[in-house]
Amino acid sequence: LSKNQRKKLLKRQKYLEEKKDRKLKKKEKQKEKKLKRQLESGDTDPQGPIKKFKSMDSEDALPIRIVIDLNFDDLMSDRDMLKLMKQVQRCYAVNRRADHPVQMYLTSFEGKSRSRLDHIGCHYDRWDVNIKSEHLTKVFPKEDIIYLTSDSPNMLTELDMSKVYVIGGLVDHNHHKGYCYDQAVKQGFQHAQLPIGEFIKIATRKVLTVNHVFEILVRYCESKDWKEAFFHVMPQRK
Repeated sequence: LSKNQRKKLLKRQKYLEEKKDRKLKKKEKQKEKKLKRQLESGDTDPQGPIKKFKSMDSEDALPIRIVIDLNFDDLMSDRDMLKLMKQVQRCYAVNRRADHPVQMYLTSFEGKSRSRLDHIGCHYDRWDVNIKSEHLTKVFPKEDIIYLTSDSPNMLTELDMSKVYVIGGLVDHNHHKGYCYDQAVKQGFQHAQLPIGEFIKIATRKVLTVNHVFEILVRYCESKDWKEAFFHVMPQRK
């Protein structure tokens, strides 16, 4: 082969190799996009096969109401608001995959909360969730509300299907220690903390992410076993 022919041959080989790489990269991107869509809609577990979801109106759904209180926008930076909205997405995905979905609510959904989810583009308007712009006291009777906070002296031993369990939507990094508890006391709500200390040793404050608390509650509703619920959600701390 002449020098020019060798150059053309090498160029052709390089093109074919790069073409193969481009195809692989394109497939990977398509997989990532598909997984992202599935996670946002709650239709699949990232570590398992696609699973048909059950709605909150299905026969297997539970009457217990679990609320994420989004009344703390002004206490968080934009970065923390984004973290919170991603946690809300995970809560929705957990409920969609649950064998016995709970009645999930978002309250005080306006301002930064709404704009952040709009920015993420997760189509929350299609979610099987009760979304309310009003404060939770405008949605539920005060006597039904039990606010969950790690600062409460009351230990939650079981879940009452007729009650409303509220998770404070606050990513605080200890900047607002005790704030949710103070608000619960101020507004006259019943309050309690999860019995995490009985099963898992945590050196610092027993503060969990919003999605961890939500999933623990959903798991307990299905198993009626706190230990199983905690270890399923946080196996690395077992």
